[in-house]
Amino acid sequence: MQLLNLRIFKRMTNLFSLVGPRRIAVLLLLLAATFVQAESVSLITVKVRPGDTISYLALKHLHSYNQDILEQIEKLNPEIRDLNRITVGQVVYLPKPSEKPAESTAPAPLVESKRMAAAASRAVATLVEGEVQVMAGGDNTWRKLSSNAILRGGDKVRVLENGRLELVLDNRSVLRVASNSTLELKEVERKPEKETYRFALSLGKLWTRVTRLLGFGSKYQVDTPTAITAVQGTVYDLQVDSNQQTQVRVHSGTVQVYNPFAGDLAPGEKVPKLQEPTRVPGPTRMSREAWEQLLLRQYQQVTLGREGRSTISAFDLDKARMEAWVRWNEARDKDFYGEL
Repeated sequence: MQLLNLRIFKRMTNLFSLVGPRRIAVLLLLLAATFVQAESVSLITVKVRPGDTISYLALKHLHSYNQDILEQIEKLNPEIRDLNRITVGQVVYLPKPSEKPAESTAPAPLVESKRMAAAASRAVATLVEGEVQVMAGGDNTWRKLSSNAILRGGDKVRVLENGRLELVLDNRSVLRVASNSTLELKEVERKPEKETYRFALSLGKLWTRVTRLLGFGSKYQVDTPTAITAVQGTVYDLQVDSNQQTQVRVHSGTVQVYNPFAGDLAPGEKVPKLQEPTRVPGPTRMSREAWEQLLLRQYQQVTLGREGRSTISAFDLDKARMEAWVRWNEARDKDFYGEL
C-alpha cells in the first residue's frame, strides 16, 4: 500500500509543477480524496518467481480465477502490458478479498457475479512448459496451448517431449501431466449440489491432488486403458506405458481401483511385478469381486494390465522421492496449498 501511495504522490507532484498557485487548493483536495480511495483498496503484493503465472497466483492467493478477477488485476497493474507474459522478479498487485465484520475471523469470499458463476466447470492451465497442445471438444486439430488458457469437458491435451502441464480445477484440485502424455477432460462440471470430474489418461504420467468434493454423488475419476480410479481428498500418481499397463501409487488418502479386464491368468502368464515389493498381509486367494475392485491406501501401489494385476505392495517414499517428477510435484503442492 505504501508503494501505491508513493506512486500516487509522485503523479500529483508532477501535476503541481504544471499549474499555478491558484489551483493548489483544488489539487490538494483531489490528492486527499485519492489517498482515501487508495487506502480503501486492500492489495496483495507478489514478487513473481519461476513457475508463476497470473492464473496460478490468482488461484493460489484468491482461490479463484475468472474474467472479473482478471480485469481487477489489469486495473491494479497498468504498467504490465500483457499479463500472460509476467517475468521473474516482477511485482504484481492482486485484489485482496474483503474481510467480514470483526466478530467473524473467517475471510469473506470474493463476490461472484453472473459472469463468475458462468465461468465454473472448467480447468485452468496454470503452467505450460515446453510444447503442449490442445484439441478442443468437437474439433480435430491440435493447437498450441498457452498458460492461463481455459479448458472444458471434451478437450484433450498432449504434452510432448520435455514438456509439463499443470491444470487447476474450480475446486482447486490439481492435475499435472508429464512429457509424452495424453489426457482427455471427459467431464468437468461443478454445481453447488454436485461435482463431477472425469479424465482419461491414455499414455504417460499424471499426478493429481484432489480436494474434498461437495454434494452427494460427487465424483472424481481417472480412467486409463486398464484401470478406473475414483478418489476424494487424495494425492496419487498414475503411469500408463506403451503396453497400456497402469501403475497406481497412493501418496495420501485412499484410491478405489477397478480393473475392467480382471480375470484369471492363463497358464504360464504373469503380470510384471513391481520392483522389491512388500506384500500387504491378506489371503492369497481372492474372489472375482475382490480381484476386480481394489482399495489402495497411503504408500501402496499396484500395476494393472489386460491380463490381470500385480499384488498390492508398499512403496518406499524416500526412494520415490529420488524421482524428479515426484520431487517437483511435492514442491509445487506445498507452494500452492501451503504447509501440508
